[in-house]
Amino acid sequence: MANFLFGYHIGVMNGPIEDIARELGFQGNPFLQGLVVSIFIVGAFFGSLGSAALVDNFGCKRTLQIDSIPLILGALLSAQADSLDEMLLGRFLVGIGIGVNTVLVPLYISEVAPTKYRGSLGTLCQIGTCLGIIAALSLGIPSESDPHWWRTMLYAACVPGVLIVVGMQFAVESPRWLAKVGRLDDARNVVERLWGPSEVEKSMEEIQSVVANDDSQTSWSELLEEPHNKVALIGGSLFFLQQFAGINGVLYFSSLTFRDVGITSGILASLYVGITNFGGAIVASNLMDKQGRKKLLTGSYLGMALAMFLIVYAISFPLDEGVSHSLSITGTLLYIFTFAIGAGPVTGIIIPELSSARTRSKVMGFSFTVHWICNFLVGLYFLELVKKFGVGAVYAGFGGVSLLSAFFAYNFIVETKGRSLEEIEMSMSPAAPGKQE
Repeated sequence: MANFLFGYHIGVMNGPIEDIARELGFQGNPFLQGLVVSIFIVGAFFGSLGSAALVDNFGCKRTLQIDSIPLILGALLSAQADSLDEMLLGRFLVGIGIGVNTVLVPLYISEVAPTKYRGSLGTLCQIGTCLGIIAALSLGIPSESDPHWWRTMLYAACVPGVLIVVGMQFAVESPRWLAKVGRLDDARNVVERLWGPSEVEKSMEEIQSVVANDDSQTSWSELLEEPHNKVALIGGSLFFLQQFAGINGVLYFSSLTFRDVGITSGILASLYVGITNFGGAIVASNLMDKQGRKKLLTGSYLGMALAMFLIVYAISFPLDEGVSHSLSITGTLLYIFTFAIGAGPVTGIIIPELSSARTRSKVMGFSFTVHWICNFLVGLYFLELVKKFGVGAVYAGFGGVSLLSAFFAYNFIVETKGRSLEEIEMSMSPAAPGKQE
């Protein structure tokens, strides 16, 4: 539900932004239209920064419930907005909620999932985001004929928030967090319920060995110390590379690519993209615990590079117009599909896996803060760069970053498939022999 909401709020402005601008009095002002869309990212930046303190103090379960307050309030405020200021405040509040959730959900899944299913369950984040985008675009179809439909769409965004509050009441708390705050009997009960009685002794022993020395609050400065600095650097780098490999630029430009081949409805074009993304995420969920994170991430970036260079070839060389358009569409869909197999889901899954129990929430908060800054910068400068250098040059740059990302993944990522979080943590600590696999 949390990632469904993330996807929903990405897609919800796709169709009706012109109607909103007309009704709230900023029509014809591209800067303000852009601000309504992107203030969400500013809120998410602050949300991801504050998420670590919330999780460390309240645990995942309560934080998810508390975090639904800005999500529901923001959606209501946006839906009832009579002025630009109200719309901006609503979008900002939603952004804060999304910023906390995008950190929290992969962290929570990594801590409650059984080791052998952790990768597959982690891909639910990507699947949820895809379904949210598809739902927003599908629900947005009536906005092409009804100029006030956007209010209904924003009211609808309250429903997943309410479901999170109610649903989390029946969910368990993370056993790792329970052990960390000294509630060992509760942690033992959760492990028995989720992973089975046969896992209790071994899992509790591992969890306690990791939290035994953890008797104080963590501080952000610990991310500068070994081995946490290495994991924070990997986390920040993975999101930096993911964003500058161009996913948001390609998603933004895809509707124009489709328009060239006669698919003039922006919503229909985005639906094709959303369904391709969803298909890739389903494939990833099947492969994540079989092939491993490292293989999927490396292969994904190589596929994205190939797709980018295919589009550059189609744009830059004198081909028959039909052939050129077909190659552009093929390249765009191949890029999105290969992104959804690895670069999308693996990035969010592997960072909490590599992090220690002590600093997991802060490493995730830091990594997602980098994600939102890069996301904002790509959104801000993408069209400027296209105007100045042309689509071919910008896409070639994205292809180059994708190749660099594949090199980075191959050389710097430790495989985490089939290993408990405690095993991974002990292998990453400076004292452990044979740190790399």
